[in-house]
Amino acid sequence: MSLIIHPEVNKLKEQLTQRIYEYDNLVNHVCPEIERRYVLEFGLHEYKLYSLELEIDKLRRKLHLIQIEINHENEINMDVIDKIIAKEFEEYDKQVQAQIDEINFINENNPEKLSESDSKKLKKIYRCLVKRLHPDLNPNQSLFELGLFYKAVKSFQQGDLRGLESVVAILPDENAEEACEIDNLKKLINDYEELIDKVKKDYPYNKKNLLDNREDHDKYMSMLLELIRDRENDIEKLENNINGLI
Repeated sequence: MSLIIHPEVNKLKEQLTQRIYEYDNLVNHVCPEIERRYVLEFGLHEYKLYSLELEIDKLRRKLHLIQIEINHENEINMDVIDKIIAKEFEEYDKQVQAQIDEINFINENNPEKLSESDSKKLKKIYRCLVKRLHPDLNPNQSLFELGLFYKAVKSFQQGDLRGLESVVAILPDENAEEACEIDNLKKLINDYEELIDKVKKDYPYNKKNLLDNREDHDKYMSMLLELIRDRENDIEKLENNINGLI
């Protein structure tokens, strides 16, 4: 398909710019903030619940192994049984550790937020740079311009307003001529809309309503706390059963 100049090009470029910006903002700012909020609000309780459920599974397995030894009239060796359980649940224990490591990391690495005015400025500059430098919008750009684009993306990811401003300062003059394949622009717009839709359906964005709706937030928290109490009672009963056999 040959390149053409068409009045629709500017409109399509603007639409694509908005989609690219929306996707990058979701991935680099909105979703990390939702995940941070979710982990800080619910993560510790979910970790505790998962840990308790894992402990219940271990105790049930221990009770089963003890009962086997009793049925075969063997001497109960708890050291051997504990080693068997440790081996069988090794991968699950790693998952629990990974979960608490994530919680600790988020607790210890709470990023400093830009002021509201600086945040608006960051987003405005990035939208302009996307339109000027994104490879999908500028397929014939130079290696120098591509390098500036990568620097702009990194600065946006890090919330580095000064870094974005430095990209603007050294940006080459823009050619006035606009030329692009309309069909390709439309396809790219559709591609980014699909990416945006996928991000919004997946974790952590799908937890946004739970965090923003106070009623749903409180219901989920109450459910977690109730489940934790139930699991603690289950553990106490299992431990009593085990102690009654050894």
